[in-house]
Amino acid sequence: MLKRLQHRFIAITLISLVIIVFVQLFAVNIINIYQRDYDLRNLLNLIAENDGHFPTTSVNVRDFFWNPFSSGDVDIETPYSTRYFVVKLQGNVVTHISTENIAAVTDRDAFEYASKIYPQKTGYGVIDSYRYYYIKDDDTQKSMMIFVDFQREVESSMALVAISFIVGAVCIILMIFPIYRFSNNALKPVRNSIEKQKQFITDASHELKTPLAIISADADVLEICEGESEWLTSIKEQTERLSVLVRNLVDLSKLDEASGDVQHEVFDLSEAVFDTAANFETLAKRNGLSFSVSAAEHIMYKGNEAELRQLVSILCDNAVKYASKDGHIIVSLYKTSKNIFLDVFNDCDNVEKEQIDRLFDRFYRSDNSRSRETGGYGIGLSIAKAIVSRHRGRISAVTTDSKSITFKVVL
Repeated sequence: MLKRLQHRFIAITLISLVIIVFVQLFAVNIINIYQRDYDLRNLLNLIAENDGHFPTTSVNVRDFFWNPFSSGDVDIETPYSTRYFVVKLQGNVVTHISTENIAAVTDRDAFEYASKIYPQKTGYGVIDSYRYYYIKDDDTQKSMMIFVDFQREVESSMALVAISFIVGAVCIILMIFPIYRFSNNALKPVRNSIEKQKQFITDASHELKTPLAIISADADVLEICEGESEWLTSIKEQTERLSVLVRNLVDLSKLDEASGDVQHEVFDLSEAVFDTAANFETLAKRNGLSFSVSAAEHIMYKGNEAELRQLVSILCDNAVKYASKDGHIIVSLYKTSKNIFLDVFNDCDNVEKEQIDRLFDRFYRSDNSRSRETGGYGIGLSIAKAIVSRHRGRISAVTTDSKSITFKVVL
């Protein structure tokens, strides 16, 4: 149980860390891309305001677009680090092409780019590796297209994305060991509490065995000497009830203490289920119940045969005790390509869906009066759950109509 709790703690911590780190990285890269586009639009707008040229002095471009992540300054060195070309038109006729600020584009290339942009709406856009700004004066029919090469900016942004996510992944991997160590420290009080509880149950159970045995023996002697009486019968019945409870507590404590020490052996699970369940057929019929077992043949399983026989016994005993009058009990064992399934069905009286999740809690009894009649202690299903957990399986209770219940085991 502690291992599962620790693994869940580590998983939740790592998932939270991954979400926080990658949300931050995503935000940083989005802001970087937005800032890059902001700067490009500033440059385009600045060139457009100066009729296709850079100004000869430093300017502040916040007048065009305000951005808190940028200084807004364009100095006199900016024209030499910016690759751009300009195409001017009068109507649909090209009147001027300027490509002296970019070596990779000829006048013919510029003309072809302008031909592609001309039919489109004015404004900002992207074509190949160029960010462009298309301006048109409807009164004079003059238009201008400014293209800025932003290939280096894109490569820089992609490099930042790759580096940031690699660094984020490495940081998360490096955090696994500290989180694991921290989880040990965080769960230490829980571990100590559980260990003390287990020790208390074990010690108390062993200490109770001796006085219970003495009381039972004294009752037998009194019965021999004085004869049977109502009081002696009650003493013997209650002593037997307490003895059974102590044995159950010892069994549960042993299962908890040896949660990872299952003695695995391959055995015929079909035979084990059929033989164990068949022992309850007579008892069920005596109580007026219909009892049937359906087990697929020769299902082999690697686990602890004694514990799985105890599991079947607990579920069948529970079904016989709590089945409604003239009810049905059906034990089924079958196998799919991935799992083995054990189902124990019985009719019952008004089981509430809200009670289903609590059936495996220790000492929980949904009907105390019925439990007193049947001798239940609310601990058998806890033992069943511990056995299934030791075999890394799952157990659950399902009801569809509140008039029947099925305990499902998946191995």
